[in-house]
Amino acid sequence: MSPAQPVAQPAATPDAATAAAAAAATAAAAAASAAATAADAANTAANTAATANAAPAAAATPASPLGAAPKLHPLFPGNIFVSTVLDVLNSKETMTGRLVSKYMQRALMAGLFVGIFFTAFFTISATFATAGPAMALAGKVLGACTFGWALVLIYYTNSELLTSNMMIVSIGVYHKRISWLHSLRILGLCLIGNLLGGLVVALLMRSSTIVSGEVYQVMATAVATKTGYLTQGAFGVADLFVRAIFCNFCINIAMLMCYNGKIVNDFTKCIIMMVAVFVFAYLGFEHSVADSVLFLIMGLFGVGDPLMEVLAIIVVILGNFVGGGLLIGINFAVMNDQHSHHHSNVSRALRHDIGRR
Repeated sequence: MSPAQPVAQPAATPDAATAAAAAAATAAAAAASAAATAADAANTAANTAATANAAPAAAATPASPLGAAPKLHPLFPGNIFVSTVLDVLNSKETMTGRLVSKYMQRALMAGLFVGIFFTAFFTISATFATAGPAMALAGKVLGACTFGWALVLIYYTNSELLTSNMMIVSIGVYHKRISWLHSLRILGLCLIGNLLGGLVVALLMRSSTIVSGEVYQVMATAVATKTGYLTQGAFGVADLFVRAIFCNFCINIAMLMCYNGKIVNDFTKCIIMMVAVFVFAYLGFEHSVADSVLFLIMGLFGVGDPLMEVLAIIVVILGNFVGGGLLIGINFAVMNDQHSHHHSNVSRALRHDIGRR
């Protein structure tokens, strides 16, 4: 009997093989589709979470260079202003240390701007005044608005103006970034540069007919008014001093708005600076650099008493420092000093605890 032969399996038909392949392909496609759907869902969830996390992050202010806790930022939003000012101070320290000539050039440019636009203020005022009292008021308004462009140009050309630097160095001294001696160097060099710029304007004006006729009369009257405060005794000196305080308060509150990080639109910054200058020019506040340039211009025409003018400038500089250096600089530095706030709270808590014992 022959050995048993293996039973042969029937061969798969071509139709069956095709069906099996199709089924496998369909299953693979379904799996791929499911994976893609899961990936989309994961991405959507991730984007939603990222958006939710980004909202508070965007609202939070950046960490202050003073090392303050982020949770205190809503209480001390001025830290952005302070940190910006300290960064600006660093550049001024460098300029007055190794790049003195460049710093002086920037200060000279500020003196040029102030001299040209202050003369424009008087020219516009004098021109309108010839048309009668009503037009004189319009001329004063238009002239004050025009003078505001001086601060705009100083800001956007990175020129150096004495009055705004008073605020900057005061904040630096408070935070011990700079000594009072070094701050006086910065302010002194800036004043010299501003005066040189004013002298250039004065020499050019003296060589032309720009300051003549009604313009000459208005500017000569302004010189007499500014030095006349000193002839009125203590009340007159106090009047001049207060006008100087208000002047630099206006200037530096505008600088604070430009440095606080909340205003990024250039048009808005220009409006803020122009309004600040308009207020002090229209109300007759006293600006040390503007007054110095006026005295230089008219001095070349033989108008004014040099000694009285120097004394007036000293009073105005002191008043400008109070308005910009103390009321804005030191005041806002203290107001936004997180460390001082923390230590005072600790001291009060300790005193309260000791009192209870």
